[in-house]
Amino acid sequence: MVSEEIRTKALELARAIVGSEEYQNFIEKEEVLKNDEEAQNLLVEFQDLQQQFISYQLSGEMNEDVLNRLTEIQKALNERESVKNFMEAYNRLLDLLQEVSDILSEEMEFDLGEVYRR
Repeated sequence: MVSEEIRTKALELARAIVGSEEYQNFIEKEEVLKNDEEAQNLLVEFQDLQQQFISYQLSGEMNEDVLNRLTEIQKALNERESVKNFMEAYNRLLDLLQEVSDILSEEMEFDLGEVYRR
């Protein structure tokens, strides 16, 4: 169970992150992406085709048509401004969270990314 002090500090950190430029930008770009109907349609089709492709792989088959369409959709998504902006904001938020994790690891002299302690 988490002590009250740690819980309080964790909540303060969460609030600071939510108030950060990186987080606010991410939320803004996420909303733009959600409202991009064409991007949403492409994402749904991409996810459906991914599932089909995985099914083919698991059964030992290869479907070039599905693979080609996945590649086409990925290219179309990568060209959409809403997707590019979202991915950039997402990566900046991940960088912030990684930096926070690195600070904790350094201060604790423990790599949070490792499965085991030294």
